[in-house]
Amino acid sequence: MNHSQKSVTACLWAVRGLCGLMIALAVVMPWGVQWYSARRVLSGAGQWGILVGYYLCMIPAGMALGDMDRLLRRIRAGEVFLMANVRLIRRLAWYCGAVSAITLFCGYFYPPLLFITVIMAFLCLVVSVVASVMHAATELREENDLTI
Repeated sequence: MNHSQKSVTACLWAVRGLCGLMIALAVVMPWGVQWYSARRVLSGAGQWGILVGYYLCMIPAGMALGDMDRLLRRIRAGEVFLMANVRLIRRLAWYCGAVSAITLFCGYFYPPLLFITVIMAFLCLVVSVVASVMHAATELREENDLTI
């Protein structure tokens, strides 16, 4: 197995590990927020903002992890420049945007979440640029495949 195959496999396992961690955190999050609230002066609205924000963000984050798993499996199989992969990457940008919108709303109740809003909005832009580059490369590959 060459270096890039090892890297893709490591990323695939990291995605699967993050999925497990996200589920484990969903179980312990109410206790974690109570623990955090005991150490910081955190209002009920702040606790609500953290919990609702986390559980709502689990939806696009879980979908993003599923799409990343699918994308990495295709890349490991040598199927890199496909329009299906471009669609997966574009969906990743939408998931980042969804998390940014959720944390923007929940940031009203717990302002430090606004930091996550900015990070996810920036990540949305970065992933959109990667999707555009991937789209151009895929079109170029398809054009070259049609050339005799």
